Amino acid sequence: MNQTGLQFHIEENDYFGTLATVLDLVSQDLRKKGHLRNAETLLHQRDRLMYLQSKYRIEKLEPKSRIPSR
Repeated sequence: MNQTGLQFHIEENDYFGTLATVLDLVSQDLRKKGHLRNAETLLHQRDRLMYLQSKYRIEKLEPKSRIPSR
């Protein structure tokens, strides 16, 4: 995912869901190849991302103003 795609998904509030989808696809591939433990690990991470998708969103932090030095 390039910078433009990343920004798009953040603005559309689907960044966590997009990552979860990628993990699900990789997990399916690993399962087909017999890497069941790794596939299961990714599924747990996918579920965590979907929780984040349903409860949270990413917001850009504004830079903190610096206190002038004396």
